[in-house]
Amino acid sequence: MKHTNLGSTHEKLEIFAPKVLSAAVCLAISGTLILPSTSLAQSGDIDEIVITGSRIPADPNLVSSVPVQSLSAEDIRNSGEINIADIVADIPALVSSLTAENSATGANSLNLRGLGGDRTLTLVNGRRHVAGFRGSQAVDTGTIPRALVRSVEVTTGGASAIYGADAVTGVVNFILRDDFEGFQVDVQQGIPERGEAQTTVVDATWGMNFDDDRGNVAISLSLETDEGLLYGERDWAKDNGIASVGPRANPSTDPNAPPRAVVENPTFWLTSQAGSIAPSFGGRSTTYVDINNNGIADCQESEGGRVGYLAGCWITNPDGSVRVNQDGTVLGTLWSQGGDGGLAGAGNRSSLYPQTERAVFNLNANYDLTETFNVFFEGKYVEAESETFSEGDGFYDTLWIQPDNPYIPAQLQPVADQTGYLLLTQDPWDFSDNNPSTFTRETMRFVGGFEWEMSPDHALEVSVNHGQFTNTTNATTTVLDRTFAAFDAVRDSSGNIVCRSDINPNAYYEIDYFAGSNGYADGAYYSNTYYTFTPGDGQCKPLNPFGVYSVSAEAQNFITMPVQRSLELDQTVVNATVVGQFEFAGRLLDGPIGYATGIEYREESSLNMLDPLDLGILPPGTPFTAGQKVSEVSPWLFTVIDYDNSQQYDTMGEYDVTDAFLEVRLPILRGRALAEELTIDGAARVANYSTLGDATTWKFGATWAPTSELSLRGTISQAVRAPNISELFDPKLPITVAANADPCDPNNVAAGTANREANCIAALQANGLPLSSIVDADGNYAWTNPLTARFAGVSGGNPALDVETADTVTLGFVYRPELIEGLSITVDYWDVEITDAISAVDSGDILEGCFDSASYPNLGFCNAFTRRADGGLNFLETGQINFAKLEARGLDFAANYDFSVGENDFGVRLQGSRQERLDRFFNPLDQSDVDPEIMELQRPRLFGSLGLSWNRGPIRVGLQTIYQGKQAVAEVEEVRGIAGLDPLYGSAGFFHRVLISDLNARYQWNDGLSVFGGINNLWDEEPFSTQTAWPVGPRGRTFFLGLSYSL
Repeated sequence: MKHTNLGSTHEKLEIFAPKVLSAAVCLAISGTLILPSTSLAQSGDIDEIVITGSRIPADPNLVSSVPVQSLSAEDIRNSGEINIADIVADIPALVSSLTAENSATGANSLNLRGLGGDRTLTLVNGRRHVAGFRGSQAVDTGTIPRALVRSVEVTTGGASAIYGADAVTGVVNFILRDDFEGFQVDVQQGIPERGEAQTTVVDATWGMNFDDDRGNVAISLSLETDEGLLYGERDWAKDNGIASVGPRANPSTDPNAPPRAVVENPTFWLTSQAGSIAPSFGGRSTTYVDINNNGIADCQESEGGRVGYLAGCWITNPDGSVRVNQDGTVLGTLWSQGGDGGLAGAGNRSSLYPQTERAVFNLNANYDLTETFNVFFEGKYVEAESETFSEGDGFYDTLWIQPDNPYIPAQLQPVADQTGYLLLTQDPWDFSDNNPSTFTRETMRFVGGFEWEMSPDHALEVSVNHGQFTNTTNATTTVLDRTFAAFDAVRDSSGNIVCRSDINPNAYYEIDYFAGSNGYADGAYYSNTYYTFTPGDGQCKPLNPFGVYSVSAEAQNFITMPVQRSLELDQTVVNATVVGQFEFAGRLLDGPIGYATGIEYREESSLNMLDPLDLGILPPGTPFTAGQKVSEVSPWLFTVIDYDNSQQYDTMGEYDVTDAFLEVRLPILRGRALAEELTIDGAARVANYSTLGDATTWKFGATWAPTSELSLRGTISQAVRAPNISELFDPKLPITVAANADPCDPNNVAAGTANREANCIAALQANGLPLSSIVDADGNYAWTNPLTARFAGVSGGNPALDVETADTVTLGFVYRPELIEGLSITVDYWDVEITDAISAVDSGDILEGCFDSASYPNLGFCNAFTRRADGGLNFLETGQINFAKLEARGLDFAANYDFSVGENDFGVRLQGSRQERLDRFFNPLDQSDVDPEIMELQRPRLFGSLGLSWNRGPIRVGLQTIYQGKQAVAEVEEVRGIAGLDPLYGSAGFFHRVLISDLNARYQWNDGLSVFGGINNLWDEEPFSTQTAWPVGPRGRTFFLGLSYSL
């Protein structure tokens, strides 16, 4: 049988004593060794040792060459959090992780060193776990049964030689309890002081031994509910409360002020949620009506009104009347502050973070067929459903409204009659008003196998591990032909408001500028082709676009259709591992050689299925043939639900890999002068991929303890990450790029190197624009970006990708002074350099890399995008290649001190990381072109966690405080003026340092019952002004209370 007690992390260290294996069944894959009862008598209360950084069992008195950080079950229990990713992210090395509170879908993933979730290998009991995201090997850690987690071990440093590909920056190993006997139930509720966002958790675990303790079965069930939160339910987020960064307000009042700032209440002056109205294209100096009776033509009172090809003279009031549009402060081509412009943030009814319900069922069983042969099984099923709602329903630009539209405000009817039409630009909030998006994530995972102690010093484990993850997304989308038809409302002969197509099935409907420019009607801005419904059949419901929340429920139901998208990921792993020890060269070594060797076969597959509407397949009710592609009807059209007219595809792929590995540990010296311990360890792995051939990784480590108080350790390794299925096999899929990403935009042209402005002028001239439209008479840059929102591009996979390679070095020491019992200090330096990193060159990097270069236009980046005749960008192509380099280095430190005063036990636990570098080299044509990321958001230079605890009898009190160093409001090179850039934000370029404290307490009522509670975010800190969940979540100060009962 297996034992469940676990010693501290510092007791889970390197090489095992000679007699340990004689009665142990070794979980080689998990690096878990179970000590026999005879060893327990010799080694105190240690009965199980876990070494995430190695497969070889260990002696608890020795120090691992691999740095390890950890969380215990008590840390998890005392946190008050219901999501384990929120707890683990407090480990300094994992500060950049994706957690439930900063996830749009409720999913979670871990990210070591800020180098990406793809480069962090997540294990459960030392075994691989099926991924939880498309195009990534990252695991959705929300599927891990929190109630069974006994500890979390974080190994920092390349570990591919031990565990295979993807362990580039390290390994996070969730170690679960096994052989549970009895019954335990835990109930907990969290209640934020500001209301809403309550959490409830019920964990129940039952287990029993049977057949004279030869077998054990344990079942656990967890039910978790998080109510979620809306923007309108937090004062700092509601009413467009999330700030943005952009050109500063009122630059003319202080010409010496920095050019950029954090902008509160950011808006888009060229649009609005109520709809921005103009009389026609041109004619903006004419006084058609004078709504405010000030003698000025209404269109001359706003930027959107003055520009003849935009709409922005009037806004509709809630009562149906109109007012003259007011810009607020215009900050540039798109941005403004305040005024009537479209709010840049989410509406008050939008989800600040998702509502989530999760059920986790776990079954563990094992049985000793003989004293040396054990069979085991682990099974898990998790279903999580997250729900979000967004008020934003896209946008449309300068849509032509016919003069006989009965929804035209009465004050503007004379204008429509005079000009023959109105123009309308809108970012609507009510096209899909009560249709939330749901994300249903299901995870199934089964592990089965046996452990055989072949002899007292050698053990074999064989296991089969299969996992499947599915994510089904149900959402609602607007359909373009239905939307445009619903806009075109008229009165019928009875005076009823109806769609024009119901009166005349061949009627042309107007198309907005954005859809028309992207080829919806082959270059035209009107069409009489109806794709998804038959005109005249009574389906069409007229839509009132004038005002906020003016669209009827009937019109909403007509212009929207449901879509369902599904992702399925499958993983199968077959592993056979032998671990043990043997005597060799006894005169040269002070102990037996420890080893682990084996083979592993792994299959990965991915299938991402889009909705037929995504693929441009015509639905039932079409006047054409249902199931026919829209491109077969109109060859220029790929979809009827996307203003960008992007062609979408189902994606799929698979690969397999076979690995062989060997790990050896050599105990050179033991118990000698100046060598209490000298151990050398090494590992190598050879992998053969069906997609890219062979890959080799290795690791070498050493530990030297000159005294029993001091141990020095170090590793050098080379790890790899193989390309995932999406990186290999994706077709060219659509991407969008914001209009203001153009380096030649007037707000950006001074934000780059000294080369940028001259290169932009040359590019615009080469595109056919006269110099007079680019610079003014005084030679000042004066070109106006004609784009109003975004432009499209494509990015795809590359089957010729190779592995990316990481060279990692760690050096450190562990100090445990005998004079101060209970004190331990560790310091580790680490350095990671990743070459041939797999990435698609970011669109911003392509554009800025081109225009900031002294080699313009003779640069590959400059051939990756195109401009239209007016200079606006209209296409960009990128794709996955092995080109990037990433460099990171820093210092991890930890100190633990446990001491007693009378009946009081105290504990102090400090963990921290000072990261000196996180540099991304993104330009394949200039490897010195660097993008530094340290001190950007979620990448503080200094991050620390201090835990204080006090125990006295049945009472325990703990206080944890997180420190985060200052972080830049935008890219750090823009804020600090490094990498050839000028500083843009002056003294206001950083968010201040922050301290976040959590308080918890527990009272053990009796042997079976304890109550616990606490306060998270004790000082009620709020997220940074541009963030919704960083550096703290959006809940605010939260009280939690629970009880634990066991039999």
